[in-house]
Amino acid sequence: MNVLPFSSRLLTSSMLTKITNGAASLARLAALKPLHFSIVTCLLASVAYLTVVEEYIPDPVERQHQVFFYHPAGASNYNKWTKVTDISEYADADQYSIVPLDFRHTHALPSIPQIENTVVGVHDERLLIVPSDTLEASLSKLNKISHEGVTWKSRSNYKLRRLYDYARHVVTKLYSLMQSAEAFDIALISLAYFAMVYTVASVFVELKKTGSNFTLAFSIIVSSGFALLFALAAATKLFNSKASLLSMIEGIPFLTATIGFKHKVSITKMVMSASSTNLDVRSIVSNAVASHTVSMLRDYVVIIGVLFSAALFVSEMESLRNFCLLSCLILIFDLLLVYTFYSAVLTLTVEISRARRTNELQSALEEEGVSSLVAAAIANRKSEIDYPKDEKNRGTAFSFKVAVLGIFFAFHSFWWGSSWLYGSARLNQNLLIQPQDLSRAASKYITIGQKGTLVTLFSPKVYVPLGTLVIIEDFVVAFVELISNAIKDSLISKVLLFGFALSISANAYLLNATRYQRNATRQLIETQITAPKISSARKPSIDHKAVVDDSDDSTSTEETISFSAPTKILPLDQCIKKLLEGEVKTLNDGEVSSLVVAGKLPLYALEKQLGDNTRAVAVRRKAISKLANAPIIDSNSMPYAHYDYDRVFGACCENVIGFMPLPVGVAGPMIIDGKPYHIPMATTEGCLVASAMRGCKAINAGGGVNTIITQDGMTRGPCVSFPSLARAGACKIWLDSEEGQKTIKKAFNSTSRFARLQHIKTAIAGTLLFIRFKTTTGDAMGMNMISKGVEHSLKFMVESCGWEDMITVAVSGNYCTDKKPAAINWIEGRGKSVVAEATIPKDVVTKVLKSDVDALVQLNIRKNLIGSAMAGSVGGFNAHAANMVTAVFLACGQDPAQNVESSNCMTLMNKTADGDLQISVSMPSIEVGTIGGGTILEPQGAMLELLGVRGPHPTKPGENSRRLACIVASAVLAGELSLCSALAAGHLVQSHMQHNRKGGATVAPVEKPETVNRLTEGSINCIKS
Repeated sequence: MNVLPFSSRLLTSSMLTKITNGAASLARLAALKPLHFSIVTCLLASVAYLTVVEEYIPDPVERQHQVFFYHPAGASNYNKWTKVTDISEYADADQYSIVPLDFRHTHALPSIPQIENTVVGVHDERLLIVPSDTLEASLSKLNKISHEGVTWKSRSNYKLRRLYDYARHVVTKLYSLMQSAEAFDIALISLAYFAMVYTVASVFVELKKTGSNFTLAFSIIVSSGFALLFALAAATKLFNSKASLLSMIEGIPFLTATIGFKHKVSITKMVMSASSTNLDVRSIVSNAVASHTVSMLRDYVVIIGVLFSAALFVSEMESLRNFCLLSCLILIFDLLLVYTFYSAVLTLTVEISRARRTNELQSALEEEGVSSLVAAAIANRKSEIDYPKDEKNRGTAFSFKVAVLGIFFAFHSFWWGSSWLYGSARLNQNLLIQPQDLSRAASKYITIGQKGTLVTLFSPKVYVPLGTLVIIEDFVVAFVELISNAIKDSLISKVLLFGFALSISANAYLLNATRYQRNATRQLIETQITAPKISSARKPSIDHKAVVDDSDDSTSTEETISFSAPTKILPLDQCIKKLLEGEVKTLNDGEVSSLVVAGKLPLYALEKQLGDNTRAVAVRRKAISKLANAPIIDSNSMPYAHYDYDRVFGACCENVIGFMPLPVGVAGPMIIDGKPYHIPMATTEGCLVASAMRGCKAINAGGGVNTIITQDGMTRGPCVSFPSLARAGACKIWLDSEEGQKTIKKAFNSTSRFARLQHIKTAIAGTLLFIRFKTTTGDAMGMNMISKGVEHSLKFMVESCGWEDMITVAVSGNYCTDKKPAAINWIEGRGKSVVAEATIPKDVVTKVLKSDVDALVQLNIRKNLIGSAMAGSVGGFNAHAANMVTAVFLACGQDPAQNVESSNCMTLMNKTADGDLQISVSMPSIEVGTIGGGTILEPQGAMLELLGVRGPHPTKPGENSRRLACIVASAVLAGELSLCSALAAGHLVQSHMQHNRKGGATVAPVEKPETVNRLTEGSINCIKS
């Protein structure tokens, strides 16, 4: 009995899989040709728009503003005037035209002007009665009318005036409909419009979180708008079904609120979150679409089925049936556009974003002092790493695009809005200005011809007093008409079409060129920085390249791949000749090293001369081993193989002879601000990682660490001098003033897209002035970036601010203060100022830390506070913060010398009302960065990747470096807690002996109380775990 249901499930699953794969394939195709899909969709939407306009405006607009009356031959009789529609039957009749001239004003003006061939109408109206063949000439003369010092200007020919009249009458009509409608209907429609507005607004709010302030959200709305155009065109042309304006006004808000944009928003979020991965764009888009296909089809098919059923059951209600059919078509086209047009838009967004990220990351690395070649290599390898948008440049281009789109839709809105109004006969009668019936007074001035008389009654021609607004409107309308007439010209239209086609081709070419350029640049950089050596018969039989090629044999040694000596080595004079001829690359490593030993080739020039960074390291090792008489340098004791020296050269180190392996341990996971982190620590001190691990365990038991950042700003303090104290004092006063701060800030900020000056602090000593610049530097540590800005600012002060007598003593005048203990860093802060806090339950203190809350509090006061104060410490009110800071710095590519100020820390412990332990560390000067420096090296970058902070943050500048600072402070907190607990219980020596000694003389046991023995054993076991 279960066979059929099981088979049905299999069939359904198979169908869904096929549908999903088909949708993913279509999205992948759109992602492969994004420009083609987006442009073709826009062109088809334009055709659909023209189709809708043609369908809803079947006759010339002007004809709908005319009413015809006929009087047969004979004596004039008002009762014989009859309204006619087909005027072709009265071609031989005399023809007259009547145009009401409506004079409008907002305040008291002189009397209405008297005009030839006019009679007085109602209110402020004159009736112009002339033969039809002279109407055009008569109206041209009446374009402007001057009377008693007032100039009246005709407005009836302009769409702007008609649009105003339409809007006024629409509002009036809607108001009257609302008065006659039921209160429940009004509330229901209002609720639907509120829901629609909320749905559209939520799209912009949700996508703003992904970093797209407008573009993607606007594209979602445009995609749905295109679906509406396609549905209207298909309904009118294919199904001969025209939905009324009233039904769409009432129904579309419900449809929008029901189906919403949740699927498109979800797809967008998935694509944007995956854009920072190594996947290609096509895979990202197709995977996102495929993952949402089933849910989208379910929702759309259900709603389409309901609407289609309603259309079948209410076939006698034409208006409702037409709207249901239109709604079905809207949803079908909207679903199709998700797989085509919107997929193409997402692809273009990711492609452009990635290209921009690569360029900006390279710029950031170059500002941090990394060589252009290395920066380009890293940026291209890590192009998936995002960098914040340049708001200024993006805003200008974006504003231009929005303005162009606004002008486009403004031009078309006249006819688009008119199409609905003119397309409904019912609305025409109520909303538009219609000509009045032929009045008895006007009929008296019309002569009846021998074959009768035909009178054409036009809509009123409005006159208003000439003013500034009228002049502006005339100018705008004249300009628009000029452009419109120019476009109508056959030659100009062809030129525009050719330009449009050329633009499409150019954009497609540029996008493909950008893709190709990124790949080609990466290959070029790889070729340049790993250029193969020139082959030569004089090279060793086993090339040194074998040393650095990746191999699965991890046990290979230097001896197994060592360089075999050539049978004959060139004499030194011949080697020098090769050097002068620029043919150093043709020499073998021994010959090149002989040039170095002889002093003919500098050590630092090997990379440039050989064109191979790894070979330069090998040659330098040989030369140093001879110069220093230290053969061990060129042995396995100092490794150098299997390392990416291309990232080192020009960025991290000079005269490289290898790398120093350093053990890396991991402490954690530790919960920091609600998120677990495994913290890497590079150290040679035993027990350090184990101690941190125990601290993490205790902290996690209390809920983790909470951190805050109180300030973020790197500093540089140059020293300048003046010829006199008065000038130095005047400069200090100026720099401290609002004007000086503003001037220097503008000069400083012009040097970088990333560094932003916060404020300047000054100090004077005689004729010396010390200026402390404090700036944000994004995710870079920022010393090189700031130095560039400081140099420019000082130069700007001399050249443009009137301080020509100022002399720069040093760009760094030790007022920063960098890599030296200083009270100013402890008081003012430098880098990131972080406070981390955790609460440890009292039972955890006893069971895990094997200590007591009161003992820890007393120990902290007496050791960390009083003891440090007795030593005159500045920023050293802690147990061993530098241990943790340096270990994390070495693992994560930070500057280890900056542990001096980064280790400034005050550890505080308190006993809470519940008897728990509250511990905190305050670190005002943690100096870290996630780009530049040692972070560009792959091992260190991998540790940052482990923490989730590698490179610049994709949406919030500086967020990654701030998160790293919080992690460092949390690691210090764990280390402080564990060490103080060990000290309080007297376990420090025992734990070090347990971990750092494998044997040695037996130490005589010391009698201990039973409690101490228990705590000792527990501490050792905890550390072992």
